[in-house]
Amino acid sequence: MKDMLKRWISILCVFVMVTLILFPGGSQVKAAGESNIISFADLHFDGFIKTAGWVPAMGNIAEITLDMPGITLKNIRFDLSTRQMSYDIALDKAAVMTSGSSTFWDNDSQRTRYLDITVYASNSTNSSSADYYTHTRVENLTWGPTSNTFITNASDFVVQHGGELTGGIPTKISIGVYAGDNNHRPNEPSNGWRNSLSEYLPEKNLTSNAAPTITIPTPNGQQIGQSSLFIPVIGVTDSNGDALELKYYIDSEAAARESKTITNTATTQNVSFNPLNIAALSEGSHTIRFTASDGKVTTQNSVTIVVDKSPPVIGNVSMISSDSQVQVSGTAADSISGLDNVPYRYNVGSQSSGWTTNPSFTATGLTSNTAFYTKIEARDKVGNIAVHEQNVYTRAQVPSLSVQQNGETSLIMQLHDQNAASTQYLIQMGTAYVNSSGTLSSSPVWITPSSKTVVINGLTANTSYSFQVKARNNEGLETAFGGPASGTTLASAPEGITAEASQQWIKLTWPPSAGALGYEVEAGGAVINNGTSTSYTQNGLLANTQHTYRVRIINPGGAGSWSQTFTQMTLPEPPASPLNLLTVPSQKLVSLTWDLVPHATRYEVEADGLVTDNGTLNSFTHKGLEASTDHTYRVRAGNLGGVSEWSAPAVQQTWPNPPEIPTKISAVQDIHTITVKWDEMERASGYEIEVDGLIIDNKQLTSYTHEGLEALSGHTYRIRAVNIGGKSKWSSPLDVTTHPEIPDVPTNIMTTADEGQITASWHNVPHTDSYDIEVDSGTIITVKDNLFVHDQLAADSKHTYRLRAANISGTSEWSKPVTMTTMPAGINTDSLTNVVAVVTNKSITLSWDTVAANARYEIEVDGKVLDNGADTIYNHTGLQAEEYHLYKIRVKQGTERGDWVAVLALSTLPNLPDSPSKIEGFAQNNSIELRWEKMEGANGYQLEVDGKTIDVGNNITYLHNELASGTAHTYRVRAKNTTGVTAWSPSLQKSTTSPDYVLKVKKDGEASLTLLAQNVQDFSELEFVVTYNPDELELIDLYDFTPASDLANGKIPGSNLAATYAPGTITIYMDQNVVPGTSWSGEITTLTFKSKITGESNVKVTVD
Repeated sequence: MKDMLKRWISILCVFVMVTLILFPGGSQVKAAGESNIISFADLHFDGFIKTAGWVPAMGNIAEITLDMPGITLKNIRFDLSTRQMSYDIALDKAAVMTSGSSTFWDNDSQRTRYLDITVYASNSTNSSSADYYTHTRVENLTWGPTSNTFITNASDFVVQHGGELTGGIPTKISIGVYAGDNNHRPNEPSNGWRNSLSEYLPEKNLTSNAAPTITIPTPNGQQIGQSSLFIPVIGVTDSNGDALELKYYIDSEAAARESKTITNTATTQNVSFNPLNIAALSEGSHTIRFTASDGKVTTQNSVTIVVDKSPPVIGNVSMISSDSQVQVSGTAADSISGLDNVPYRYNVGSQSSGWTTNPSFTATGLTSNTAFYTKIEARDKVGNIAVHEQNVYTRAQVPSLSVQQNGETSLIMQLHDQNAASTQYLIQMGTAYVNSSGTLSSSPVWITPSSKTVVINGLTANTSYSFQVKARNNEGLETAFGGPASGTTLASAPEGITAEASQQWIKLTWPPSAGALGYEVEAGGAVINNGTSTSYTQNGLLANTQHTYRVRIINPGGAGSWSQTFTQMTLPEPPASPLNLLTVPSQKLVSLTWDLVPHATRYEVEADGLVTDNGTLNSFTHKGLEASTDHTYRVRAGNLGGVSEWSAPAVQQTWPNPPEIPTKISAVQDIHTITVKWDEMERASGYEIEVDGLIIDNKQLTSYTHEGLEALSGHTYRIRAVNIGGKSKWSSPLDVTTHPEIPDVPTNIMTTADEGQITASWHNVPHTDSYDIEVDSGTIITVKDNLFVHDQLAADSKHTYRLRAANISGTSEWSKPVTMTTMPAGINTDSLTNVVAVVTNKSITLSWDTVAANARYEIEVDGKVLDNGADTIYNHTGLQAEEYHLYKIRVKQGTERGDWVAVLALSTLPNLPDSPSKIEGFAQNNSIELRWEKMEGANGYQLEVDGKTIDVGNNITYLHNELASGTAHTYRVRAKNTTGVTAWSPSLQKSTTSPDYVLKVKKDGEASLTLLAQNVQDFSELEFVVTYNPDELELIDLYDFTPASDLANGKIPGSNLAATYAPGTITIYMDQNVVPGTSWSGEITTLTFKSKITGESNVKVTVD
């Protein structure tokens, strides 16, 4: 333990000591704000790396190495009261001490590592450790390896105050560094082993911290204006090159206005602060105080400034003007900084004096009666400027007048001066004055003429006037009147000019004018001085040539206005007679036209000896005539030179009245033709016949044969007579049906017999009126029904029968003969009852009533006898359509056979025709016409109309009428014959058309409706009726093909339409001739409406 303590002491003896030397000289620099503190400049000591080797006697402590950075002592100060040093330590980086890797510890030991810095100050007589800093770390360790790195930062040191330094102020300073790693008993640092090292850092002289210096370039008492830019500027120097904090204050302010920090102060630094807000300072003297501090010492300096924010005071201003000059003068004074050496400046309009010492200025060459902006400026020594400004008017010049232009009731006067355009003038004529509208007023009126031109109106033509004028400027200062000016108004254009003409000359005359100096005549563009004469004659002219003239009056004011252009023709030669006189007659008038005749100005028409002046028209209508009357016409042309000869006479007869309706119309028809006849009509030159709606020109014939018709087809005919004067109305319709076809040969003849009679029956033949029965090749008997009883016959007598059908068209061929024998007398042979034959196109079925319970039957079929057993039905199948078969039936009881009691001659029915493939419909507003193709083998058709079946006979058209407009209907058609009916055709759904139209309209807007016609053959019986709501629509035009708005009842001009119109209903008639056999399609008219509403409006159109 003693060895350990001894070892400790020896290490302490190695500790470095530093001696302080007295500071040379006796000056002392005290820290800023602290009178008992002396400040020194910072000192820096270089770092080092040092290792203490391992000594075995140290036990478990290995070598240690210290990496010591450079050390800077900052803020070094000496307190004269306590005689102690103080400073701050800064390291260039962290200090790092490392112990060897072989270091280890007992588990009951404590480890202490530390780094100490000792600072010594000295003077010439003494030294002392001023402060002692240490960094220590104590660790309670357990057995095993630990971290052997010990890091120390400047902030880790703990300050321990050292001793006092007696004697003088310290002059030198040195540093001792000591580091150690100690293994000792817990809480007993001196009881154990350590390894340590120390280093002495050489002493350095202490340097006193010098005070900064401040220089101010701004001179004392500098005058500053309110608008001046004043920037506080100082120059600062610090011999130590310390960073300085600079501030400035105004007057007695405690808080600095601004602060700045600067470096590199070893040489003078010029520093500018932000500009001073002069406006915030009061007028007068102010002190600016500057300070500079290096943190230890503070220096200050100051400067005085004078603030002048008020401009000078201007007085005694005078402004005098003439019509071309303005003189300005004035004086000024300033009580703070005083007037500038060149204190005055004058502006008059665009003229300026510049800054001058003169108290007045005259602007010359100015426009009269003009406002000039005038300004006087006075400035003080700091640049404050006082301003006096006002508008000054120059005086007006005395004007003069001259007459620029003479008019009949006006004079245009021109003002002459150099006055401004805004100058006002008073123009006087005797006791009257000219006002702003140019008329004369009884009261004085000041006016400002545009462009100095005055138009004086309301004067009397051909009259002299004298005017004088004066002006005033805009301040109301008037001039004297200028010299008078006189003018004479022009004479009015002559009136009452008359002319006489012949073929070679024209003479003009006019009334004289008072005060006229003469007259001028313009003839054909040439102006002729006519002296004072009031007549003028132009000779040597050609006949029928046009010449123009004007006349004007000359007076002292000059030439007056020309008269209206006077046009005069020399008389022409009489025109030639009109050519190509044409006449166009009707029943009650004859229209005439002829060629225009050169140089004719009028025409005369002689109609039946009466002469009419027709003016310039080359057409004439002779009205109010009777039909079929003769009339004679002549025409002649005329002009101012005379009249022509009459044209050759033209004789024209008026058209006859239309003929009467044809009468006594009759028709003769057969199977495929119909011939229609009628009486010849008086005045008729031809006839038109309407055949099933088609109009045909029948020329002059009074009969028409309609050929190629279907049997039993219906047809309608109407006839009208025509001539050049028009057409009669249609006759009443005549409906005619063609005859049926000659009937077919009767088939399916059945005969039965008893002792005294034979009964024959057969199938009904369509369209048959009667049947002829030939009995035994001789007698022919006619019956209406399909049954014949031949009675009163002898028993066991044989008879032969043939049948044919008859109608209006003729008779059919005879059927094949059928032979039947009456029963023998006294033989009990049973007869058959209720014999029935059912015939189709492929089979024949016979049936009869049972004769007796044990009866059996034999049937002969086409000559072959078959045993039918007890059956009363026989089916003959597998047959072809329209085949002929003969059947006989007899009864057999036991072994006895009776005679044939029934003979049937039967034919199978024809096959069904094909079904119609389609049906077509053609819709109108209230009807639908249906058409389909004719089917081979059909003898009729059935039509299904909205679910109801109708037999339409052999027709292949059908008109479904009396329908509501806009309704839908469904149709099917099928063919039929004696066999039956075919399947239905595909169904057709068709709707009637709707006469209702919806117009989408906007209030006050226009809407149009166009009426169209298609395939029309005759317009004479058609009228188009349009109905609408007059509360919604207003008709504005019936016919838009002409520019005019047509609304009147009657014929529409420029069209072949006539109309009757009342609000809500319009009826249109069309006078359009259609060539028979053709049809017309196109636009009838377009109606134009103006809407009273916005939305939709319904319009209905019907054709009657």
